[in-house]
Order: sequence, then structure tokens, then C-alpha cells
Amino acid sequence: MLYTTTPTSVMSEADRASCAGQLLPVRRTRRVGILINPKSGRNRDGLHGLLRVLEPYETAVCQYVVGPASVAAALAAMAAQNVDVVGICGGDGTVQAALTALLHNGPFTVLPSLALIAGGTTNMTAGDVGMEGKPIQALERLLAWAEGRGPTAQLVRRAVLRVDGGTDSTPRFGMFFSAAGIAQVTRVRHVTRRRAKSRLMRGAVGTAVTVGRYLLGLALRRRVVEPTPITVRLDDKPYETRDYLALFITTLARLNPGIRPYWGREDGPLKYTAVADQPQGLLRATPALLSGRPSRRLIPESGYTSRNIHEAVLQLKTACTLDGQILINRPPHSLTVSYGGEVDFVRV
Repeated sequence: MLYTTTPTSVMSEADRASCAGQLLPVRRTRRVGILINPKSGRNRDGLHGLLRVLEPYETAVCQYVVGPASVAAALAAMAAQNVDVVGICGGDGTVQAALTALLHNGPFTVLPSLALIAGGTTNMTAGDVGMEGKPIQALERLLAWAEGRGPTAQLVRRAVLRVDGGTDSTPRFGMFFSAAGIAQVTRVRHVTRRRAKSRLMRGAVGTAVTVGRYLLGLALRRRVVEPTPITVRLDDKPYETRDYLALFITTLARLNPGIRPYWGREDGPLKYTAVADQPQGLLRATPALLSGRPSRRLIPESGYTSRNIHEAVLQLKTACTLDGQILINRPPHSLTVSYGGEVDFVRV
């Protein structure tokens, strides 16, 4: 599906740098492209409503995408049509595919701003840097703003992860890398989501229930996840091998369901947090861990590490994930997670 249009202005690099984190002017038109994944969680039930919203907006370029190849092709087509804001209505996997296509393939001369509409199931990336509300209402606000009317928008600039060393030579770009127990829980969550009978349990609430069960089990010292041996090197530190219950690296400020489990104070764009096997006092440490509040309990000697880093090199013997997508199924494997650049996200 494609609507062709009247060209509008393209944001210069100077403009982008000066307005990061600031309110954007309302009365200015923008060339918008919309990627819709019709198979993502919320979109499966609300696709017709999204198309009804798009129908009057003749200047919006809309394309269906399913999978990384179609996302890359759609973005290349939008670059040729001078799109300067890309709306992504899909889940975390669709956002990851778009980030990879934009930052690896580089179809745009000037990187467009992204407007994330929570059309997936978990929507962890959109929950932090995306548009608020249901997809139809979010799309309406975005399109109205693009026509120079409607609500004020804010530009949020955020770092992106680059992951090298996956199952092929292509680097992947995303915002939440995980291994050990989190990857195990992600796999379980894929199963519980498919079996869930209600939309509520297929979404963020279901994710919160699944994660909550695992955290409770860990706090009660039940063996709910298998300890995972991982060798890790953080920046210029030496390699260290430990068994981990959880390990993740992210550039998101807030994770579903609203937790901020990082307390590092170093100068680095990536947030690294790991919980070793058999951590001390997990039940009492959990509130501080989930809120990122510094605590005397959250120290590496007790099994809790959180740092702000520039790069991590990991040697894995089990699967890992990037934005909820299984990244490696055939370990052992060595991966490098590093700073992958910055992207501007529009919130309307």
C-alpha cells in the first residue's frame, strides 16, 4: 500500500542536533512514512482501524512490512521519496529490523527521526522512547503533527546497541540485549503468549506476570532458571567467567513493566547489569535492584553488577536475544556489544 505525495522539508543535521530533547515546532509540515507490521500483536486486531486513519492523509507513505528484508526495502523506498520522519507501527522486532536497516544499510543521507507506535505485544522499546496510547490514537496524533497541526512533539535522542558476531556477519542494531535467565524467560514468554486466551495476557500485563513469577521463584531460592556460564570482558577490564542468572545490556531508560534495574555511575552509553548465580540476599535486594537505587547489597561480591560501559565482549554457550528476538541458537559463540550511534525519536 503506497500513497504518493507532496514533498516537504528535510531536517538538516544542525537542526537535529539543536533540537534534541526539545519541543518541536507544531506549525511545520513533515514528510512521513509509516511502516506497519500486520502480523504484530496489536496490529492483528486493529489493522483496519489504522488504515481508516491513514486514508485521508494523502501525503503519508505507508508500507506493510513482515521481516527484516521487507523493512529494509520499505525504508530504501521511503528514502527515495524524501521521507524525514518514519513511523513504525509494530513490535520490538520490527523496531530492531528498522534500526538495523537504517544504521547498517544507510539508505538515508540524513537519518530520519523515528516515531514508535506500540503495535506489537511487549512493546518494550516503544514503552520507553515511543508514542503513548493505543496505535490508532497515536497514529492520528502523528499524522496531524506531520501536517503542521495538532499537539506539540518532543524529540528524544537515544544511543543504540550494535551487536557483532551473530549467526552471520551482519551487525544488528537494537536497544536491549539479554542472555542467561532473561533469554530463557523470553523463550517461555513466547510460549505463554501463544497460549494466552486474552489480549491482556498476550501483552505487557502477561509479560509482567511471567517475569514476576520468575523473580518470586528466584527470591524464594527455587531453581526457575538454569545458571548460565558466560565469559565477559567489559571495556578494558580483564575477562571474567561466572555463572549468571541474568545479564543484559541496554540503552533504554525504562524496561517493562516500568523498572530501571541499573545503578552504574561510570561514563558510558550502554547500561550493563548482571546477577550471578546464587546471589546473596536476593529477596531483600530485589526492590533496590528493580528501581536501580544504590544499595550496600548491590555489589559484585554479593553477585550484583551494574556499570555504564562502551563495549562488552561475551563468550556464550547458550542462546541470547536482542529486543526479544533470538539472536543465536547455535552456541558457543563470541559476541561484541558496542555503541552503535544515536537515533532521534519523536513523541507526539
